[in-house]
Amino acid sequence: MEFLEPLLLWGGLAVVIPVGIHFWHQKRGKVIGWAATQWLTEKNQQQHRGLRLENLPLLILRCLLVLLLALLLSQPMLTWLNAKPAGQKIHLVLPNPFLVDNFRFELDDALRKGEKVYWIVPTTEPTTALTQLPAQQPANPLLVQASINQLREQGTLKQNDTLYLYLVNNAQYRDIPYIHVPAHFLVHAVIDSGSRPVQRYLVASDNGNVFVNAAGQLTNSPTMPSRLRFSTQPVHTGPIAVLLDYRNKAEQQTVAAALQALADVYKIDLTINLNRIPDKPYQWVLTDRLITTPVPQTLYVVSGGNQAPILPTPNIRYIDETLTPQTTELVANGQLPEWLGELLVTQFGLQPATTPLSRVQWNDLFIRSDSSLKGSETTEANTTEQSYLVLLFVMVLGIERWLALRTNA
Repeated sequence: MEFLEPLLLWGGLAVVIPVGIHFWHQKRGKVIGWAATQWLTEKNQQQHRGLRLENLPLLILRCLLVLLLALLLSQPMLTWLNAKPAGQKIHLVLPNPFLVDNFRFELDDALRKGEKVYWIVPTTEPTTALTQLPAQQPANPLLVQASINQLREQGTLKQNDTLYLYLVNNAQYRDIPYIHVPAHFLVHAVIDSGSRPVQRYLVASDNGNVFVNAAGQLTNSPTMPSRLRFSTQPVHTGPIAVLLDYRNKAEQQTVAAALQALADVYKIDLTINLNRIPDKPYQWVLTDRLITTPVPQTLYVVSGGNQAPILPTPNIRYIDETLTPQTTELVANGQLPEWLGELLVTQFGLQPATTPLSRVQWNDLFIRSDSSLKGSETTEANTTEQSYLVLLFVMVLGIERWLALRTNA
């Protein structure tokens, strides 16, 4: 049994109150002899020493009322009534050699016990041996969710089962908010140390390298840190062509100044055009006009409150405000160059895509999909138990009142 308000159980100590009142009312006054005293038998004239318990059933009922009231206020939950029988153990494994080798003991033990083991593949295949792995699948979180859904739809995975997930931890899981598991689960995750993330970089105008360092900051350095593994070729060399196509000249001057500040800090060679040059490819277009035919390789930043389409285009970023000090805090607080730097990192993919999640992020990623259902069932069961306790309290109170009136106590 569990209690929602266990501290209120201390109210049960108030049971001493009816006991004290009971003995107080039993106190006798001074004995005064009267004429008919001689007719009393010697037995009734004997003095009784110590405390005597009179109307014992009434005293028990009153103590029981106090205990029931304390129990009601503590809101008990009889969890053993709602307990379900233990289900089976199911293991869902990503067919990654490093992952399988790392948890081979656990998986071999599961197969010996006859527990079900499935591969995370498009068809969610069962297996009885770990000697031959299916074709390795990329660590795609959508594939993990699809495999879980398949087990549930097939009736293999039930609410009282326990699902053991074996996954490789990387940043692809950042792309989704949650992975829903309709059962009890335990996640085993490893970071494949044999494949360090590949870091992309740009070549700056001073021949330095522009990349995101281990602290997650954009930096320019002539040397590459040895603890990071960089790509063999820079993602871009030479000037970055930028087009500022604004009808609002104040906004155009503000954005141009922010781009210049970004170029000065990181020595990035930005070629800024205020008018479009025909047939010239642009890596970056910042405008307050609606984009109708975007070029896939170009990043567009559209400001001024242009309505974003229902199906957004990945390479178009919309911002509601006009980029001037009077219209947005982003400019007024001097954060526009930093924001443009984040867009630069996104445009050229400078942020490592395979950075693993932290322990807290990894634990928060998986949730029970039936949590709301379980909560409602628990609330309903708790309400039923409270109703029974209230009914018992009323019945005991009625019996106590009837007995008290009958005995005039």
